[in-house]
Amino acid sequence: EAREVPFSTHVACTVELADINRDYDVVVLDEIQMLCDSFRGFAWTRALMGVRCKEIHVCGGTEAREIVQKICKMCGDDFEIKTYKRFSELKVQTESL
Repeated sequence: EAREVPFSTHVACTVELADINRDYDVVVLDEIQMLCDSFRGFAWTRALMGVRCKEIHVCGGTEAREIVQKICKMCGDDFEIKTYKRFSELKVQTESL
């Protein structure tokens, strides 16, 4: 699903719908650990290597750190990591929504 808002200055979409033919200032790529997923990982790889932007912020599990760092090095891009502490405890719900 996609919804375009006339005159908007921001775009939000699933990684599969990321437009790699458009120029951006900043791209935020969430759930980067999905890069290693055998079914949907191609979409994160495509976005990480294909988006045309000045800066990419990659968020997600630290298990993806090494592969993202290798991709950045292969592409000649800078790599900087920042880690953050969660403000609240992550809890699994007992019931589904």
